[in-house]
Amino acid sequence: MKVESDFITKLIEEKNPVPIVGDKLLNLWLDAAHREKDTRGYYYNGESEAKAFEEFILRSYNEFYLLLAKTCLNEKTPFQRYSDATFLVMDGMSFRESALLYRDLKEEGFDVAHTFAYSMVPSDTEIFREKIGIPMSKFVQISKPDKIRFPADANYIWSNFPDVMLNKIQVGKVVISSLEDMYKTVKNIVFEIISRAESSKIIILSDHGYIRTEAGFVFSVSDRAKRKLQEILGSKRYLKMDSIDLKDLIEEGYIEEFNGYYLVKSRYLWPVPGKYSIYIHGGLSLMECFTPVIEVRK
Repeated sequence: MKVESDFITKLIEEKNPVPIVGDKLLNLWLDAAHREKDTRGYYYNGESEAKAFEEFILRSYNEFYLLLAKTCLNEKTPFQRYSDATFLVMDGMSFRESALLYRDLKEEGFDVAHTFAYSMVPSDTEIFREKIGIPMSKFVQISKPDKIRFPADANYIWSNFPDVMLNKIQVGKVVISSLEDMYKTVKNIVFEIISRAESSKIIILSDHGYIRTEAGFVFSVSDRAKRKLQEILGSKRYLKMDSIDLKDLIEEGYIEEFNGYYLVKSRYLWPVPGKYSIYIHGGLSLMECFTPVIEVRK
């Protein structure tokens, strides 16, 4: 992947480079959605470019991840940035899905804008819910995509998709087909809610993104680090610090220590026994922590 010189200049000169990286990552996926009409090619080629971009950030600007964590903790959520709107949270949706949604909404003639926000750290649903401060009792839950029921004047809607579908995509399964089917479900939910909501402004957002664990899309760790990560974290990407000492893994660059947690950094991954999902979150990577925000005006 080619990184333009003006982007590198901005990265060096900007006091806060985090939004610069977020813009670049988002536009990478938007460009892929415009270029790749086949969803299968889109998911593969977009992921390859996103991985190459993150590798550039990791190798050239290792301190960026701590800046990203601070931004995730301190930045306002979309609930604080927007008013007079219906908010639709698509649990686990990443730039991968939102770029396709943005393209498809525009093609249907909607007035739509795509920006981004941030997950919490760890990039986990429950921790995000604590940050937004809105009781889940105020959200209408979408748990059956073929039976979407909500009052037309609802202010807050929470879709359990794509999260529940992504969790079922196991290593060894036909991943791309599963991701294609998952996006179709996401699209159907979003379009159905937009068509039936009374509000003239719909804010579509996400609590966190995810990384894909297939070979070629992640960064490996040393054998020594692999054994320790397997023993202490298993298949998790974060852990409360408590009395555990991971100083050696921090010094080697695999882990970031922040706000009482050990967070696995970037796309580092290690093998674990048994079946596990190709979709994981909780750590500190670009695709987990930058979250999509789509504003639709009717």
